[in-house]
Amino acid sequence: MMLDGTKRVVVTLVALLPACGALALADNEPKLPGVIEKLNQHDSVKTTEDNKSYKIIWDAYLATLAVNKPPKEIGPEFNLNTIHPKMSQWADVAGWAESNAAMGQAILKSRDKIVFGLPYGMEKVDPNYVKANLTAVMSEKGNLGDYRFPYLTAVDTIAAWTTAEVYRLMEAGQVKPALDLAVAHLFLLRQFCDRDFLEEKLHSVSLLSDALSNLRDVFYLYQDKISVEQFTQIALKEIPFLRPDRNRLFMPEADRIVAEAVIEAVFDPRSDKADVDKFAGTFAEIQSKDAPLTRFGAAKRWRNIAAVHGSRTASLERLKLIYDDWWRRWRVEEYDEILSFDTQFEATNPIRYAAVIYSVQDVERAFVVRNKLIAEVNGTATAAGLCAYKRSLGVYPDQVEKCYTQFMLKRSDSDPFDRELKPFIYFLVTKDTSIDTPAGRLWIKPADKECMLVSLGQDHEDQRGAAHSEEGATAGEDIVLWPPIKAMERKQGLVP
Repeated sequence: MMLDGTKRVVVTLVALLPACGALALADNEPKLPGVIEKLNQHDSVKTTEDNKSYKIIWDAYLATLAVNKPPKEIGPEFNLNTIHPKMSQWADVAGWAESNAAMGQAILKSRDKIVFGLPYGMEKVDPNYVKANLTAVMSEKGNLGDYRFPYLTAVDTIAAWTTAEVYRLMEAGQVKPALDLAVAHLFLLRQFCDRDFLEEKLHSVSLLSDALSNLRDVFYLYQDKISVEQFTQIALKEIPFLRPDRNRLFMPEADRIVAEAVIEAVFDPRSDKADVDKFAGTFAEIQSKDAPLTRFGAAKRWRNIAAVHGSRTASLERLKLIYDDWWRRWRVEEYDEILSFDTQFEATNPIRYAAVIYSVQDVERAFVVRNKLIAEVNGTATAAGLCAYKRSLGVYPDQVEKCYTQFMLKRSDSDPFDRELKPFIYFLVTKDTSIDTPAGRLWIKPADKECMLVSLGQDHEDQRGAAHSEEGATAGEDIVLWPPIKAMERKQGLVP
């Protein structure tokens, strides 16, 4: 959809937000009272200690992974998506995994906890965790400075370690421990997905999607080692209960709490108008955070905006309207008519409500990653059912329906990118079939006796998997769920 002039300004304003999602008050401005307390009332934090997993995980992390470092720094070149038994450094990676085996016990112990439960801020967090950056930082300078989530680095490290350990165990023939660990890790990541800031949710949902993709990779590489009963257990009684649907995976709203506090702080409560000095100082600091020399010009601009900005009451009402609209969209059926209309965020005047637009992040990004996660969950359960069928009868079924009930749940065979939530595209490969991927072109031949399981992707069009990307974001691209693209790319020499 083309953007009109107003929407271009909105997008430009949002794009200027610091990468960490920072909302900061100038050094000499008042504190934002009660924000951390409100954040810690969220269901992902406020529960009994027995229902939380963060202490179990952080204690194990400090005793293992914080001491026995990975052979390579976790990052774009070394993470849960690049680790596999054929990699050049596999011996070192396997050794690292084995030396931290105690981490696995913590993951297994944590899988059935209700929430991760890490408090926001540092006041209620063990000093040892603070020292190791295992925190969600809400406070710098004594006020609500830029909020950051350094703990996510540890989560990335745990995800990479789990991937390495699962492959190490499978290579050693320890199938049950490997599958138990892989599934427990999925449920731990699912706890992270319930965190309430948009940045936390996007990061965690992405990790869980990647971990599910890796589990399908394990199905493919070790299909002959995994029993019918193990595949069926995963398909029927494990994966479906991750529940990333709109009724169980809630929309992130912590950014709203911060935005409300910032708006309250930059308006004069007596006149209900913007306090020009606070308004200009606060938003100029945000805008110039990564380019301090631009602060003077930014402050002048924000002073001009303050003169025409909506009142405090109107700004808070606009913020509520934006989030209420997102909330309704989050809860409706995937392709309800309401989703075809502009959001209240898009319709908001970017000058009259600049403080609102600049204080929130576009939650619509979470809608897309949620659908991707649903596709990964459903696709992994369906893939497990297909593998169970093949292990039982020696071939893949000609129709997925033949797996229903005995090997998988019928509701797992549902594509969230299909406008009518129809089953995934499925077919047996009976002729030479190509799949274009970001790494190059793959081929599946009839002699491979393979099947394909495909999600439509974001264009909602069936391309029968002719082109694949992890997000299925571009017109003409699907999401190929089976066979696993990672395994195929390595097998055919497209990636190391």
